[in-house]
Amino acid sequence: MPKKLPKFILFLGLLFFIAGCSATKLFYGYGDSITSWQLDSYFDLTNEQEEWVEERMRMHLEWHRNEELPRYRRFLLDIQKSAKDGLTMSELDEGFSRFETKVGRIFERLIPDASLFLSEISPEQINNLERVMAEENEEMMKRMENQQERLQERHENFWEQMEDWFGEFSISQREQITELQTKWFTESPDPSAERMKRRRKSQPQFLALLRSVPEKKELEKWFRQWFLSWEGETNPARKVRIIRNKKRILLIDAILTPEQRLHAVRELDDWVELLEETIENP
Repeated sequence: MPKKLPKFILFLGLLFFIAGCSATKLFYGYGDSITSWQLDSYFDLTNEQEEWVEERMRMHLEWHRNEELPRYRRFLLDIQKSAKDGLTMSELDEGFSRFETKVGRIFERLIPDASLFLSEISPEQINNLERVMAEENEEMMKRMENQQERLQERHENFWEQMEDWFGEFSISQREQITELQTKWFTESPDPSAERMKRRRKSQPQFLALLRSVPEKKELEKWFRQWFLSWEGETNPARKVRIIRNKKRILLIDAILTPEQRLHAVRELDDWVELLEETIENP
């Protein structure tokens, strides 16, 4: 049964689109309705909008199944061949590059439809979006109040994923990794606080853009500029964070035994099998 991927294995983030036990086939079967339901919670969709969203999502999901899943399968097979003897920085660089290429393909695929949809929403739907954003921000602030509880939850989730993927750890390994974890949590900014800061800045800008009644081409331009600012040269803080995380991955990898690496490689068999089944049996 496929397991949730450990966060520190950055290049396995490629699977974010299909994460979860048997969620792949479930998502491809109901992804159009799930997307419509999610958008409805933000925009209170009309019946006509719901039908359009579901029709377009069925098309995009079919594209993703046919074009992207075979790439994921090849990537996992490549990992199985190369990861048995540990990771190198060049392997991480290659994996992350492939991940970013994948994200770019999906983003570019969805931009035209996302822009068309947003260019035609009503003022009332924009107001509904603003209200939901405010509610989500309030919920995030409440969760941020107990930092110690969130750190403990992150620690427990980390070890649950580590044991799922690599098996049992010795006392010495646990001590080494826990020491690294504690150091990293102390040195790194609170990710929730950073995320809230970005939301507070970007949400008013996005709402103002929507209220200016932009044309579809203007929204497409905005989306592409946003994407470049997120992953391109204009976001040096993100580049620093990525390099830092790659170094942390290598520190963890150096503590693993050959048997633990082999355990993780074998766990990938479930993912390969799931992808093959989804590709071959729509």
